[in-house]
Amino acid sequence: MQSIGLDFGTTNSVACVLREDGGIHTVSFDRPEGEERIFPSLLTFWQEESGRGRAQTLVEGGQWAIDAFTQNEPDCRFLKSIKTFAGNPHFSNTQVYGAQYGFEDLMRAFLSSMRAHGDAAGSWDTKRIVIGRPIRFAGLNASDDLAIKRYGAALKALGFSEMRTVFEPLAAAYYFVRDLTETANVFVADLGGGTSDFSIIRLAPRGNGMAMEPLASCGLDIAGDRFDYRIIDRIVSPALGKGSDYDSLGKTLPFPISYYTRLARWNEIYSLRANKTYREIVDLKRYSHAPDRIDKLIRFIDSEAAVDLHDAIAKTKRDLSSQEEAMFQLRFDGTRVESSVTRRAFESWIDRDMTKLDALIDQTLQQANLDAAAVDIVFLTGGTSFVPAVRALFEHRFGGAAIQSSDQLVSIAKGLALIGQDDDGAALMTDRIVDLET
Repeated sequence: MQSIGLDFGTTNSVACVLREDGGIHTVSFDRPEGEERIFPSLLTFWQEESGRGRAQTLVEGGQWAIDAFTQNEPDCRFLKSIKTFAGNPHFSNTQVYGAQYGFEDLMRAFLSSMRAHGDAAGSWDTKRIVIGRPIRFAGLNASDDLAIKRYGAALKALGFSEMRTVFEPLAAAYYFVRDLTETANVFVADLGGGTSDFSIIRLAPRGNGMAMEPLASCGLDIAGDRFDYRIIDRIVSPALGKGSDYDSLGKTLPFPISYYTRLARWNEIYSLRANKTYREIVDLKRYSHAPDRIDKLIRFIDSEAAVDLHDAIAKTKRDLSSQEEAMFQLRFDGTRVESSVTRRAFESWIDRDMTKLDALIDQTLQQANLDAAAVDIVFLTGGTSFVPAVRALFEHRFGGAAIQSSDQLVSIAKGLALIGQDDDGAALMTDRIVDLET
């Protein structure tokens, strides 16, 4: 059965199809700035007047979501990292222009936009979809069963009849190791936006091919978004009043940290616009010891600078991946937040996170009953694998192994496409097969 491989990511999403000649085609998106293979996991809702004099709600995803946001702000709703809600039992829906959107609705809207703008729209007419899933869905008390159920509901509404879920690092491994011919223990680290997922696979010759035996799979909800939070917490939040005080009933109190916690979580930035919350901030400014900084917070909320904040952080991380120092620059409503950031400082900010990733390596090795010396090859994939400190961690832990990385942003989708066409060899790689017609 023809199938499509979909890497539905927290930050970016990629789709791949297997061509008749056995080659893999990565769905591309034609943009004014050039062809893109990555579709950012973003949604923008806005309204326009219909011919009947009624407001019609429109939605776009990916790069087109950014276009729609810039053209319609402030009268639109911008959503990022919707995948983080997949397994959250406390999230039922969000309200957009008076309508309730569950996770399934958001995922369907996003994938519909991805399908509409991709160059292989006909490939989405296939009945089988192989979708990657994290080893551990992001969020406190996240439920795998709930996330898979929600995935299935969204994909069924798009016309698919069969859904196969595959752990994302296993999919990357399936793509990476397809040409290996010798016995090897392979450690695959998928470091994305919302989660870090590690797997170990043993390859051994069997007949005319290679047998792949998964030995371990472990995950943690620490990845690129957490690194973004560190930059916000150290640079942006203090410039907008974090750490300042205000007077209340004869007492000096710290300005509420909850505002800045929301600021650092993409999906909660817009809650600062809620009437009650916004009025609280405006009122507290009158009693603040740092009214100029609180005024910047209000300006940030008013200007809806979430996209600008996202771009500033992404640029800073990219620059720090290739140089020792970078300039963080955020501009909104005549306001500037600027700071020079050294790679050493950034690495000190994420040190606690790196310690947890180091412990996850230990956990994965223990589950496989191996030590680091027994690992022959390490494959790094996902956007966060570009962070120098991440690569340095794996070089330190697996100094004797060959550390490789290629196609970091599309390797999972390519592996998923290959697995979708290999009913026998990929059986051990498949987490679940769900009949969406029942």
